[in-house]
Amino acid sequence: MISKVSIHNFKCLRDVRIDLERFTVFVGPNASGKTSILQGLDLLSRAFRDTQAFNDGLVSQVMSRGATDAVELIVESGGQCFRYSSARLSPGNGVPGAGAAREIAADFDSPAWMLSDSIGGNTLHLPLSVLLRLEASKLIFSAPCFPDPTIMAPDGTGMHTSLASMALNDPDSWQALQADLRRIIPTIRRLRHTKTPIDPSKPPSLLFDVLGADSLPADQVSEGTLLVLGLLTALHGSDRPSLVLLDDMDRGLHPRAQKDLVTLLRGLLDTKPGLQIVATTHSPYLLNWVQANEVRMTCLQDGATLCAPLEDHPKFEKWKDEMSSGEMWSLFGEKWLVEKVGVIA
Repeated sequence: MISKVSIHNFKCLRDVRIDLERFTVFVGPNASGKTSILQGLDLLSRAFRDTQAFNDGLVSQVMSRGATDAVELIVESGGQCFRYSSARLSPGNGVPGAGAAREIAADFDSPAWMLSDSIGGNTLHLPLSVLLRLEASKLIFSAPCFPDPTIMAPDGTGMHTSLASMALNDPDSWQALQADLRRIIPTIRRLRHTKTPIDPSKPPSLLFDVLGADSLPADQVSEGTLLVLGLLTALHGSDRPSLVLLDDMDRGLHPRAQKDLVTLLRGLLDTKPGLQIVATTHSPYLLNWVQANEVRMTCLQDGATLCAPLEDHPKFEKWKDEMSSGEMWSLFGEKWLVEKVGVIA
């Protein structure tokens, strides 16, 4: 589990330090840095799992406007701290050198960072992450995700073929996925697929049997249904992540379904000790079912993100027993962050 994160000069995250829970939800206005935090976590996780797959050029392109030093991403996980810097620091003088550095240390502020490639054959890894930004338009169609047609892409491409592979090769996960789906959307009776056509270029399509109708294709069900199914596909798939990053987790869901989604996620956390979920939302209804210690608030000040726990609000102690997290957010807003965290010059 990632317990702390520090992000420097990454997009609008000029200097942000955040504590994370096993279930953490970020709320705040549009373009206030919520998605950027998820992207930073995903980039760092991939940097320590597969050097060749990590695109250093991409990090350089999303450096904060006007920044003169490197992008730096740091997290604490499993008693170790992991740091990625887009420019390697020359020993002793802190001057950016050629290439990028992946380093480990015992704590955030340790002066003794060491290159990870020189330690244990680079066997230290961060949790396997997936950043889901599901799009209903991609979840509708049965086109596979290349190069692996059994894996769903982060935007939802390939969900049909991924589920068809699960139904064929892992029937227990297939049944568990359907049970979870029915908990959130009780009108769904079961999922199944069309028969595999002779033409291999036309993969099997997903069909929905619901109360009152059978064999509905994906383009005949709601966007919320598809988004929930896409999430469950990632959680139950063969390449199961231990760090799930959910952007706009409430999108397309009725308030009651938002509650059921949070309940389902908590159930998954209870049954999967190694799982961590970090999400963003714009819904105070969903936030009503999130504990105050799990809420992180963001706002933008002078082009830079400010972030603090909801519990840091100066009137939190007065109202914590009277209002839910969603009610507090609706009442408090985000402007208090400027006074609490301070204006970044």
